[in-house]
Amino acid sequence: MNIRLGTRDDITEIMKIVRKTVDLMDKEGNDQWTGDYPTPDDFERDVANHTLHVAENNEGEILGMITVDQVATDEYNQVTWRQEEPYYVFHRLAVSVKARGLGLAQTLIQHAEEYAIDQGVPYMKTDTYSLNEKAQQLFEKLGYHKVGEMEWLNKDHPFYCYDKILTK
Repeated sequence: MNIRLGTRDDITEIMKIVRKTVDLMDKEGNDQWTGDYPTPDDFERDVANHTLHVAENNEGEILGMITVDQVATDEYNQVTWRQEEPYYVFHRLAVSVKARGLGLAQTLIQHAEEYAIDQGVPYMKTDTYSLNEKAQQLFEKLGYHKVGEMEWLNKDHPFYCYDKILTK
């Protein structure tokens, strides 16, 4: 398994993963992602900003992705975080259906944490929709602390916000 910066050439495969992820979320009654988000334009911006990281197998097949940056939505101001700046945030984490259950989401999050530490910023923030129980369980398993809730994207349920103070 190799994790590298994503390129424009990866976006077609990434969108296939996104569409299958949206289908799975729909079946689980979770409308966090829809046909309207995330879009190819979201990933184009991530590529342009050098914030998209992709995991690929030895054959070069993309099996997952994560965006790691220092961009938080204004809604993050609704939450009392354990620390303020500086911080990194991870977003748009998804794993191919064929790689589910292999620990790849955990590996991608750990990659994001290592990246933040390498940049001298040992503090990570993230969020997930309150209906996304799998993400909540994963975050808690990895030592993230639920620090609050925020209303966002005109959803019927809140988003849960998590943070983690990273150590080397």
